[in-house]
Order: sequence, then structure tokens, then C-alpha cells
Amino acid sequence: MPLAAITVPEVIDITSSPGGILRPVAIVLPLLVFVAATVGMAALVEPFISWYYQWAWWSYILVVDGLNRRLGGHSLLRDEPRRFLWLAVLSVALWTFFEALNFRLGNWYYVMDHPVRAARWAGGVVAFATVLPALFETEALLRHLGVLRRVPVAPLRWGRAKTIGSLAVGALCFTLPLAWPELFFPLTWGSFIFLLEPWNRRHAATSRLRELEQGEAGPTLRWLLAGLVCGALWETWNYWARVKWIYTVPGFESLKVFEMPLAGFLGFPPFALECAAIVGFLESLGRRWRLDSGRWRRAAIGAAGVLTATGVVVVFDAADRVTVDSLYVPVARLEVLPTHDREALAAAGLGSPERLLRALDDETGLAEWAARTGLPLETLRDHRRRVALVLHRGLGDGRARELAALGIRTRDDLAGWTPEPLARALEADGARGPHRFLERRARVWLEGRPARH
Repeated sequence: MPLAAITVPEVIDITSSPGGILRPVAIVLPLLVFVAATVGMAALVEPFISWYYQWAWWSYILVVDGLNRRLGGHSLLRDEPRRFLWLAVLSVALWTFFEALNFRLGNWYYVMDHPVRAARWAGGVVAFATVLPALFETEALLRHLGVLRRVPVAPLRWGRAKTIGSLAVGALCFTLPLAWPELFFPLTWGSFIFLLEPWNRRHAATSRLRELEQGEAGPTLRWLLAGLVCGALWETWNYWARVKWIYTVPGFESLKVFEMPLAGFLGFPPFALECAAIVGFLESLGRRWRLDSGRWRRAAIGAAGVLTATGVVVVFDAADRVTVDSLYVPVARLEVLPTHDREALAAAGLGSPERLLRALDDETGLAEWAARTGLPLETLRDHRRRVALVLHRGLGDGRARELAALGIRTRDDLAGWTPEPLARALEADGARGPHRFLERRARVWLEGRPARH
């Protein structure tokens, strides 16, 4: 058949058929985007260097969605687009809730975030929206691959006493970290399993408890594995991103894999189960509401949407003061450098701190850029040391200036300090808060500093 004779319905049929072109394109295209984003991030090319985490995660989600379509004949994005969108929106609300809990826990903070608030918040929304789609797509991929499809176990006995016990454990897992965060913070990543699974057992379409009662542990183990897989990817892509989070977990400062303490990876599997329980609970509520009619239902949904959006805005605003510790600043606005020098460096092509460190990495580079900028070699060496402090553990220009007020202008200058005195000195000098987390963050800043001789 001549190409010109193919009608639109026939094109749709060709591209959606089992051997059509849409399926490989749905996998290959986002995979190419991921490769481009990774190369662009390594080469310090925008928009990949500033948004690498978002590019990487959404590429992964689309690749796995395409694989699920090929392997299982079902694509969440294609076959259930409204549910996919709902999971993404719920994901923003859910992770914003955990960000609010972190105001009390102080277990992580963000560095080198976007200097423009609108971009910073938009980046946060796009990143938070990946959590649930990533978990659900990953669990589906494991299921389609036949991983842990059937794992028979002795049927779980369940009754009223265990329901009460589960709710009590869930309440303790939620409240104890808020009351004594430094002791009980790990319990945060499991409270909703105990609180919601008794409901899901009776009302949700799927329930881990109900499956265990039937003697089947496969889905539970598969969700645990999906959490571990996503956790490994979260930490991998976070480590290489410019905008990233850093952990300050009491007692777990050593033995890290990327930014995550090794023991912290144990939190990802129960977090996945928790997410599945929350989604199952809310979807069961949605089904019950759809059985009812009346304006009150629409009003309740609208009110919930408004309250959720308001909560997201309130938490994002508070995070700018509590959780976001540093903002990215280009070389032209780095206040740790003299105005004339930073403008000369930026005009010569060294627009980002990362590019400046690479360019001035050896004597050959120093000589070349001294000729280009007209700045003396020793001045460039000093500027490189100051910029290295700005980038060290994501300190940023603002923190570097606060440290400079204490006489700390390079990484070498950190060698004479320990966390508690450094935090006290910064607080006494009027450093930005939150002051109760300053000592934890000072421990991070002192990681990898040159040894004192």
C-alpha cells in the first residue's frame, strides 16, 4: 500500500498494534532523554545541571511504563491516565506531608536549590510528583517479570485484638518520633501501615493483610523490593544532582552509600508498603464516595483539594527557612569573591562555580585563565580555594560568607574546628537558622575536610 494511501485510523492501528512502532518509541525515547540528561549534567549544560533529578526520574517512570505495556499488556499512563495523574498529585501532597514532619525530625536538608522561588517550588513539585508513580510502576514491572509472584506462607490469623494492637502500634510509630525525634525517627517510615491496613483488609481492593491471611506473601515482598529498588535510584540520582538533599541522621553519620547512611536503606522497603497502604485506603474511600450522590460529596472533594494546595504552599514556604540551607549562585554573584574579579571570571566564560573549579584545576588551567582574565595566578588560586568551600558539601555562598566571618575562607580552615564549637560560633554571630539543626549540619560540613597537621 502506498504511504499516501494510509488513513489516520490505519496509522493509529499500526502504532498501537503489538508489533507497532509506539511501544519501542515509548521506551527508547525516554531512555535517550535520560542519557542526554546525564551527559548534560556531567557537562554542566542547562537545563540538565539544575534539573537532573527531575529529568532522570521522569525518564525512568516512562521507560518502566513502556516496559510494563510490553511485558504485561498494561500501561498505567496509557490505560489509566486519570489514575496516573491522581498518583502524581497525591505524591506531591504525600511527600509534602513528610517534609512537614522533617521540620521536627531534621533528618535531611536541601543544598544548592534554585535561587528563584518560583523555579525552586516548581522543581520541588515536579520532583515530589515522581514518588508514587515510580513505586507503582516499579512494583508492576517486578510483577510482570515474575519476581516474587507466589510466596506461600502459613496463613495469618487476624482478629479484633490484632486490629486494636495494630492501631496502637501505628499511633506510637507516628507520635514517638514527634515527641523524641532523635531516638524514634526510624518509626516514621511505617506508621501508616499499622494505621491503615486494618481498614484496607476490610474495604480496599487489595490489602497486604488480606493476602497474608490467604497465605500469600508475594505481593508484600514485592512491594518491599520495589521500595529498595526505588530507594537505590533515589540516592544514586540525588548524589550526582546539583540540587540535592543531605542527611543529618543522629548516630548514622558514617558508613554512607552516596548521601544515605547504609542503615537508612532499611527505611525504603517499609516506606513503599506505607505508600501502597495510603493509596489503597484513599482509593477505597473514593469508591465509597462514588456510591453516594449529592452536592456534599463534591463540596468535600473541593474543600480537600483547597486545603491540600494550601498546605503544600505553607510547607514549601516554611521549608525555604528551615530545610533549604543553601541556594545556587553563579560566579557573577558570588559574594565570597571581589566584585571586579567575579565579573571578569564570568565574562571570560566561567559562569558556574563547578566550571570554575574544573577550569582552574591545574597550573596549565590557571595560566590560561590568568591570561584570559588578566587576574594574577595567586589571585586565581585563592579564588579557587574560596569557591571550593562554596561547593563543599553544598555549603553555598551564604554559608561560606558566614564562615568567612569566623575566619574560615577555605576548606583547609575547617581543619581546626569541631561541630559543636562551630555551630555555637555561627549562632552567636547571627547565622541563619534553624539553630537546633546547626550542629548536625556542621558535622556534614566537616566531612572530608583536610586533616589538621
